[in-house]
Amino acid sequence: MKSNYADYQDNLENLIKLLRVYNEEHWANYFQKSLELLYVGKPQKSIYHSLAAFGGMGSVTDSLTFTGANNQEVKLGFKLTACLFNECKLKRSFLKRIIE
Repeated sequence: MKSNYADYQDNLENLIKLLRVYNEEHWANYFQKSLELLYVGKPQKSIYHSLAAFGGMGSVTDSLTFTGANNQEVKLGFKLTACLFNECKLKRSFLKRIIE
């Protein structure tokens, strides 16, 4: 499922790898579910699932730490989450989600 969701998919895959390296299993599993939804042909459900991780107390931006990572990897992790959020905002479509 590369099509016009290629950047989104690449971002998810890279973020999940980085999260697993630094034992952020909760968020790695959470975004793995988004990736699985994408793989089964439900890109809009995947996007809405990913978006739900942002905002509010306990969100990915509040609780992500990358414990033990060097500065460069921490910056990469936060860059990937910011890119993921922006990509989701650009690609979300409520009508397409209903159809899925």
